[in-house]
Amino acid sequence: MVINIINIIAIIVIPIVSVIIGQYLQNRSEKRKDKMRVFTHLMSYRYFGYTDQVSVNVLNSVPFVFNDNEDVIEKYNIYIKSLNCRPEEIEIKSKEINDNKTKMLEEMAKALKYKNINWEIIQNPYLPEGLINQIHQENIFRQGQVEIAKALTQRTNSSEEKISILKKIGEEIENKIKKQKSNKR
Repeated sequence: MVINIINIIAIIVIPIVSVIIGQYLQNRSEKRKDKMRVFTHLMSYRYFGYTDQVSVNVLNSVPFVFNDNEDVIEKYNIYIKSLNCRPEEIEIKSKEINDNKTKMLEEMAKALKYKNINWEIIQNPYLPEGLINQIHQENIFRQGQVEIAKALTQRTNSSEEKISILKKIGEEIENKIKKQKSNKR
């Protein structure tokens, strides 16, 4: 009789316990994946800064994703506070900002139990020269597009004047690109 009661309890309790344990493990795995997603993105974009919309969103999710790690939150708050400066102060504070970003990333690596990610690795991302050149050329091209748009929106007397302005801007852009290419050699 006692054995039958124990068997019935086991039949009822074991599936419930296994579901609870399975759900706990799944939740823990999802939290780690979220932390990994945030950390991976921030590490990938650490050289360029977090100025694009996706990076801003990821950075803003740090307090929620790492809410169980006070050290990460502390470093995050210090980093965010260092970013809140006037545009003219950015160049002066760039080392402080970069150091605070590195400390935050280092603390995230510790929270994720990465033993080999250290200050030196975080401070020295891989950045090929070809990518830097491409980014500079894209920036020059964008600046040229803005100048062309400004020129087209200005009120001029004739279409010949507009064409002349566009040719001048195009020549300036070409000269900037040529100058950049010759400086790289």
